[in-house]
Amino acid sequence: MEPNKGNKRRASLETELFLLKLKALRLRQVWMYSDSQPTEIVLALANIFLAPLALSIELGASLFFSLIPMMSGIYQIICVASDDIDCRVRASMVTFGMYSASAVMYAITIGFPSPTHYGWLIFVIASFGSMSRLSREKIYRKNING
Repeated sequence: MEPNKGNKRRASLETELFLLKLKALRLRQVWMYSDSQPTEIVLALANIFLAPLALSIELGASLFFSLIPMMSGIYQIICVASDDIDCRVRASMVTFGMYSASAVMYAITIGFPSPTHYGWLIFVIASFGSMSRLSREKIYRKNING
């Protein structure tokens, strides 16, 4: 047996852990600072088409509760298209509220009976991430423009 074999394994493991840490830091950087417009569009489209359908079919939500997500999705699309950071921040807050309220409605009424229902939690996390990135961007733009 080679005398340095244990040292080579330890060095290899340390290298792998270091590379894993770098990748985790990169993912954190992407999560915090990447462009949120594609996410905003996807979240808006889900609010326009998926949320009203799912809420009405699975929870028996009224027309009123089906129209609110749809209107918030349309508002978010308009804000993204206008490229107004203040509007985008407001729309992202509304979207986060819509997905959070939907998740709470599921939790209270039917729970999360199947793995697909946990998608609402993914929407909550994605909308929170989008909202936080937009808030940071708004602060950054305000500091740059004085």
